[in-house]
Amino acid sequence: MRLLYIFPRTTPDPTEREAEHLRRRGVLQRAASSETVVDIRELEGCPRAIESRRDAYAVGPAIVAVAEQFEREYDAMIVGCFGDPAVDGALEGTTLPIVGCGLPAMAAALLLGGQFAVLSPSVASAAHVRDLVMAAGLLDRFAGAIPLGIGVREFAADRSRTLQVITESGKQALARGADVVLLGCLSLAFTGVGDELQERLGVPVVNPLRIAVRTAEMLVAAGLTPRRWPAPRILTDSGHSRR
Repeated sequence: MRLLYIFPRTTPDPTEREAEHLRRRGVLQRAASSETVVDIRELEGCPRAIESRRDAYAVGPAIVAVAEQFEREYDAMIVGCFGDPAVDGALEGTTLPIVGCGLPAMAAALLLGGQFAVLSPSVASAAHVRDLVMAAGLLDRFAGAIPLGIGVREFAADRSRTLQVITESGKQALARGADVVLLGCLSLAFTGVGDELQERLGVPVVNPLRIAVRTAEMLVAAGLTPRRWPAPRILTDSGHSRR
């Protein structure tokens, strides 16, 4: 099985890009089944990270274009952002399973507890998470999104500080009634701090990266593709329908 991880950003420095792709590819392969191969393709002409709604909209056209360009080379694709940017648009133009990382992680949380909370990079991203939860119809299971105050590109720079901050924020999530915690950023998920956070908090900590990889594999193995809406039926004057 071949999966494509769409890395929704542009890294201008080729040395940095190569090193980061190598690091992330290793993490992705460890998350996948032994017979699965995961490739990474970064976008061109996009922001260096998704840290706002504006960034999320900016990467949308490139995500759709990459999905359509490489559709025949892969069995499924993953859009590597918790906000699931342009997943619905990419699905409309392809015939294979394409998943984001936010919705699969929330679906997994429903199997693990009664209330989930999301650790999100900023106040703005935390507000966006609530919109995602509302769109999914899961507000009654949502204990809130906790802003971490750490930039997306800073999570891997100081792992010990990152772990300290998410531990304190995780405790806030538990105080709000959460019994499941989600890592609300893929750059955070790639640091590998979730396992240690789970030990510290004593509740399930969902890594959206791992869930997205396994969800993509499951859909392929089950022969399932997310629904494509058919062309609308238009009633003619005679009452018959046409497409």
